[in-house]
Amino acid sequence: MGSTICESHDEKNIRLKRPMSPHLTIYQIQLTAFLSITHRTTGMILSGYAVLLGLGTLFIPGGIPCLIEVITELGLSAPVLFLGKSLLALPATYHTFNGLRHLAWDIGLFLTIKEVYSTGYVVAALSAISAIALAAM
Repeated sequence: MGSTICESHDEKNIRLKRPMSPHLTIYQIQLTAFLSITHRTTGMILSGYAVLLGLGTLFIPGGIPCLIEVITELGLSAPVLFLGKSLLALPATYHTFNGLRHLAWDIGLFLTIKEVYSTGYVVAALSAISAIALAAM
């Protein structure tokens, strides 16, 4: 039998015939975790928008208005443009509404589990509705 001093964690578990824990395969993601991850992700997306707009202003001849004109000249159909505008607006609307929800938590409002879930659903609905409204403009 070999030395067990330098064996890894996985090797020890195999040697002892321990089963692999199913952890992620049995875990059901909760709304609160999903909304938290989404809030962070939309913040990163909005930061990316700011960087791209800044770089676009610097490096695109004519700036962002020229880019908008190029997109207009592509002749994309109305549904494709609407979808694109909705996808651009959704991170901003979600991050705004969820940020307001976080500010309400900071002052001690909506902190019970029932209120956290209900405000989460409200934030998701308001975000989608307002993103669609902005895209329709």
